[in-house]
Order: sequence, then structure tokens, then C-alpha cells
Amino acid sequence: MRIFILGSEGFIGSNLVKYFTSRGDTVDGCDLTEYSTPGYSYHKHSILSPAFDDLFAEKKFDACINASGNGNVGFSMLHPLSDFEANTYAVAKTLDCLRRFQPACRFIHISSAAVYGNPTELPVKETAFTSPVSAYGFNKLMSEQLCSEYHRLYNIPVCIMRPFSIYGSGLKKQLLWDICNKLLTAPEIELFGTGNESRDFLHINDLVTLTQLLLEKADFNMGIYNAASGTEVSIRKVANLVEACFGNGKKIHFNGQQKKGDPLNWQADVSKTVSLAFTNSITLQDGIESYVKWFQTYAANR
Repeated sequence: MRIFILGSEGFIGSNLVKYFTSRGDTVDGCDLTEYSTPGYSYHKHSILSPAFDDLFAEKKFDACINASGNGNVGFSMLHPLSDFEANTYAVAKTLDCLRRFQPACRFIHISSAAVYGNPTELPVKETAFTSPVSAYGFNKLMSEQLCSEYHRLYNIPVCIMRPFSIYGSGLKKQLLWDICNKLLTAPEIELFGTGNESRDFLHINDLVTLTQLLLEKADFNMGIYNAASGTEVSIRKVANLVEACFGNGKKIHFNGQQKKGDPLNWQADVSKTVSLAFTNSITLQDGIESYVKWFQTYAANR
């Protein structure tokens, strides 16, 4: 299989590259950073450039996976137009390339659970009402609507993945990264919120396995799939797990302030992915232990 991965040097994209190349698939990728992930055909192009169109015109892909875009909610709140360009307009450009050059290529669009906002009931199903609370969430929702447009009008085979809280070694942003950096440098650790806020965590290794399952078994008639473990975990519990693995006895407290754009509680209904034979293979305990070991090695060498 020949697979084109957009955002191939990012956290999710680079792990997808490693996974599919290890399976013997032919992988092409596109990103804006310097090449660092070996074993695939890398193209340093903006999705918005004419050179990006040429890739679809010149090569035949069986599948295209969109792991590109901005993944920072805070950035989206400060720079909503830049986030729109990265998370919405770039998707429109990709879909139109598929329409013009490769209308039979299967497209997996990695969206976000941010489209749900603050769900009215948990666990949240893929059919739940979408009500984003951040510019990032709104832009991701618009990208899904573009996918629906190109599927309905031009028959592009599309499925949508909505990741919840994805983590793993190599991730240099978000909650675990923030806690580890503070445990390393600060005498006391202050985090936003009350600690009772919750998330549904999925290890990156499980996400790439799910991506493969979607390619094999998903509904490409705009099927939507939550990417999560199905387990709700409080931020306080996560912070305590990280601190216990870090082992330096520092105190963690929560300041009670809510970050604008962040949802309060998340838990995914994963019955659709379970029906595809997906199982969450890495426990949060094991995943956090692995992450902390990676971080400590990284910090010692930077």
C-alpha cells in the first residue's frame, strides 16, 4: 500500500510513518520542518503551495492521512485566523487535490474531540451534538464539514478520526510535558483548574494501530470514530501518577483558574472502534512511566 501522510514530522505523523514503514508499506510524507524520521519519501512543502498539488498529480496513493495542522488550543485562541489556515483551509486544499487528481484515494482526516466542547453527557458518542469552546474546536469542526461536502458532492472516500488526549514518548507539549518540566525546575508545581477536570487518554501506539484498523475496516462514507481508551481520568490523578514516577516528592496544587478554550470533562464512547476489534493495549500507568523515563533521558541530554 502507498500511503501519503500529511504532517509527517509531527508527533502523530512521525509515529504513523514509523508504523507503516515497519509494516512494509510505501510511505510519502509532507511537512514544513527539517527531515528527521528515516525510511520514507519526504517532501518539504506547504500544503498551500503549488508543489503540494504536484505530488497528487505525479504519484498514485492508496490512502492519505491528514495529521497536519496546529494542535495548540491556546495558540488558536490568540491566533484564530492562523489556526483556521492550518486546520481548515489546508484541509480544503487537500480535498480539492483529491477531487482533481485522485478521487478514489481513501482519506482519513484526523480531527479532534474538541468539536464536542463540553458534552452534556458522558461517555460522548460520535453522534453527540457538537459545540466547540475554542477556536481550535470550531476550525476542526469546519474541516469535518468540508470533508462531508467533498464526500457528498464529489464522492471522495472519507472517514473522520476524533482523538481525545493522545500522549506518548516524544510529545513536547500539553499536560505531561508541562508537569514534567515543572517537576524538573520548579520548587512547587502549579496547574490550572481544580484537578477534578477529566480527560480520556490514549497512547500514541494505540492510535497508530487504530489508524491501520480504520484503513482496513472503517466506513469511508463519512464514518466518524472516537480515538480514545473509553476511560475518564481526573487531571489530579494524572498529575499524581507523573509525580510518583518522577520521584522527587514535589507538591502539586491547582490554582482554580480555568484556561479559556479547555473543556471540563471528557470520556469517549468507544463502542464503534471496539466493533472493529480495537483494544486499548497500553495502560495509563505504563504509558506515563514510559513517558517520564523518556523525558528524564531527554532532559539530561538537552
